[in-house]
Amino acid sequence: MIPNYFPVPKPSKSYWIENVDSRLQHYQDKRGIPDKVDVVIIGSGFTGTAVAAGLLLERRFKGNVVMLEARDVCSGATGRNGGHLRAYYYENHSTYVERYGEKIAADIAIFEENCIKSLEDILTKYKIDCLLDKRLNCDTFQTESVSKKMMHDYYSFMSNKYVPKKMKQKVHIYFGQQAENTSNHNSTNCCVFCPTASVWPYKLVCSLLEHCIDKGLNLQTNTAVTDVWYLRDVEKWFLKTPRGNIIANKVVVATNAYTAAILPEFRGVIVPVKGCVSHLKPADHSIKKLPYNYYHAYPMEGDYVTARSDGSIIIGGGGKTYLKYPESSEMINTVDDSVVPRKVANYFNGYANRNYILYKNKKYVNDYTWTGCMGYTNDGLPFVGDLTNFGRPNMYISAGYTGHGMPRIWTCGAYLADLIANSFRKTHIPEVYKITPERMTRSHFGYFDDLVRIDPRNMILAKF
Repeated sequence: MIPNYFPVPKPSKSYWIENVDSRLQHYQDKRGIPDKVDVVIIGSGFTGTAVAAGLLLERRFKGNVVMLEARDVCSGATGRNGGHLRAYYYENHSTYVERYGEKIAADIAIFEENCIKSLEDILTKYKIDCLLDKRLNCDTFQTESVSKKMMHDYYSFMSNKYVPKKMKQKVHIYFGQQAENTSNHNSTNCCVFCPTASVWPYKLVCSLLEHCIDKGLNLQTNTAVTDVWYLRDVEKWFLKTPRGNIIANKVVVATNAYTAAILPEFRGVIVPVKGCVSHLKPADHSIKKLPYNYYHAYPMEGDYVTARSDGSIIIGGGGKTYLKYPESSEMINTVDDSVVPRKVANYFNGYANRNYILYKNKKYVNDYTWTGCMGYTNDGLPFVGDLTNFGRPNMYISAGYTGHGMPRIWTCGAYLADLIANSFRKTHIPEVYKITPERMTRSHFGYFDDLVRIDPRNMILAKF
């Protein structure tokens, strides 16, 4: 069956969205759908919001900007993630060194740390309350093969002469009994600590969008872009929606997992992968907050855990259930975030008791379990930049964050805002994020072959 990459109408209920009463829910600006506009941003998640904020808040862009969202505001991956705002630091470092060299590998790590700092500065500047919580993250390794890989990453990071000393000093490794005692996690022989943070992602996006609306943003939710084509005679873009059509000078595609619905050339290049998340609510309100956030690494995937001040925890992942057929086939190359695979949902039951010494005999209730769709790329890095050289003049993309968008998206949005506004600013992003013909055609899909038992390269040839 050929995939349909448009969002499904009724996604599963996310804790982040259901527990906020925002005026932006079902929001449609009274100005309606304009016939002509300077910039259209497709997507109202963190990516689209970062571009809008870059234009309207940081660069005082004078043109008119319209944001179109297929469903409700921030109803995609951002409103459905685990709340982590976590730079990788050492993670994947050895892979980046092997592919790109030490200098670019260091640039990727430094970029993420700087991106988070820039976002924190904006939250302070605009007094945005999204429950930013800065703390330590504890990485544990659940198999011997994962432990070897992560330790290789760690030593590659620590020995890289291009990584600043002050950055290396923030990363600490422990072994054996010291690892178990320090981590507060059952059965780990090695752990690594790094700085991290968490946020309420839906509040983050809605608050930023409120400021953008005050500066003129025209937000239209429940307005899917169903088709887009270039009018060569006037050098503008025509966008078709059920509520009216728009002619735009420039278009930003900020659709992540859904990118192939707008840009068919990204079928098989940005592959939608469904993630599962659960909110575990303590039955006893006296339960203490976990001392750290966590990432428990398995082969190919892992569980990430956000500790909240009320003793509740947010878990994203599913452990080894991702690796088993047929659950794996329900997770790859699908944008159906209305259904949670049964075995993955069951995996979250009793999670706190199994994993944390502090919670061994505590009772938790899984009051929300939901899914969201991420956009995975063949090299694990996002596609960011201008699509002019690919036959799409004045169209820009920021998508394919492979489940690691929160520490990358904000500055990538600033980079696109510079391009769109012809700004004198020149925001830096890693060169390997930028779109090249090689990245568009190169295939590293062994990851998906192992999980789904199909060859996703065949998806590139699929037609609606």
